[in-house]
Formats: sequence, structure tokens, C-alpha cells
Amino acid sequence: MRRRDFIKGIAGTATVWPLSARAQKAAGKIQRIGIIDDSPSWNPFRQQLRELNYVEGQNLTYVYLRTDGSPAQLDAAAMTLAQLPVNVIVAFGTPRAKAAQRATKTIPIVAISIGDPIGSGLVTSLAHPVGNITGNTID
Repeated sequence: MRRRDFIKGIAGTATVWPLSARAQKAAGKIQRIGIIDDSPSWNPFRQQLRELNYVEGQNLTYVYLRTDGSPAQLDAAAMTLAQLPVNVIVAFGTPRAKAAQRATKTIPIVAISIGDPIGSGLVTSLAHPVGNITGNTID
């Protein structure tokens, strides 16, 4: 499976769009998803990936870093994820997405539930996104 296909699957799962095709199982490669501040709200995300045949411990692993709600720790957590490395960083909310953006320009970032991606500086255009960030807004 190509990295781009994997990222597309995660972006689709993160935004809860209907998926018309099932993702292929990664042959022998374990994909690593970095998540800042794990919580029960990630359960639907993990369930969708299981339905796409991404099974934790078989072809997928999650790397969780907790900040215990401290904004000061977001940058450190994101930087740690970027250095591990992970295949993708999934960030819920603008503060976590901004921390991930500061930590890496190369690792794909899926930003979930962003209020104003242009105003926050995550992207310069919704019509023509550039960089390593994708996701959905809560407009």
C-alpha cells in the first residue's frame, strides 16, 4: 500500500465520509499513527480503521502522547511524535494541529474539527491546499 493511499484512508475516516472502496491491507508493513491526547473520543476513529482492515498489533500501531490538557506541552508532544517517526499525525482541534504543524513539514497531518483553518494559519486556501495538512472543519 502506498503512503498516499494510507493517508487518504485516514482523512476519509477522520471526516466520516462514506467510503466506496475498502482499503487494502498493508503487506508486512506496520503503519504508525501518532495521536496527541488519547481519549474515548478516538474510539470511532479506531473502529473505522478496524473496518478498513487496519488492526492494531497486526498492521497498525498507535503512538499516544498525553499533555494532560496543558497547552504548554502540546509542542513537546508533537515534536516527539515527529522524531519517532510516525506515518501520520492525527490532531483533534486547532491547538493540537498547530503544534503538529510547527513540529513537521513532511509528516502528513490529519486535522479533525478545525474551526477556521485559514484564519488559524493551518492552510492558505481550502480550494488549493498545499503542505502536509488535510482534514475537516466544524463550520
